[in-house]
This record gives sequence, structure tokens and C-alpha cells, in this order.
Amino acid sequence: MYPTTDQIEHMLSKLDISVPRLLTENGGMDFWIEYLQRADVIKEQAGLDNYDWVATRIDEIPTKYGVLPPSQWMCC
Repeated sequence: MYPTTDQIEHMLSKLDISVPRLLTENGGMDFWIEYLQRADVIKEQAGLDNYDWVATRIDEIPTKYGVLPPSQWMCC
């Protein structure tokens, strides 16, 4: 059984809260490795019905801290 929307929001909130520490402890690609590993766990638990919503939220989180997500690294 997949988690509820509230449970997913809680997981995303925990990921969001972890970003400043991850940025401080890990530079460059090490940040992304750690961040995306944590994000993948959330995506897997959320299931296909919530995948697009969760993936969008995961991309938005680092942007709050001035870091572009991998989906925005390359442009047209």
C-alpha cells in the first residue's frame, strides 16, 4: 500500500529540511548523489499515480536554496 498524500508531504518536508546540511557537508556531485538517493526512495514509495507530482516537488526543493536541479541543467 502506498503512503497517503500527507505522508508523502512529510517525506518531502524531511528532504527539504536536509538540503542545507547536505549542501554544507557535500560539494558538487556529492550533494546530488546524496540528494537524489533520498529522492528516489520517496519516488519509489509514492508510486506511479503520484510520480509526476513528487518528481516536480523534488525538483523544486533545491531551487529554494539556489541550486538548479539536474532537469534544468541543459536547455534547448
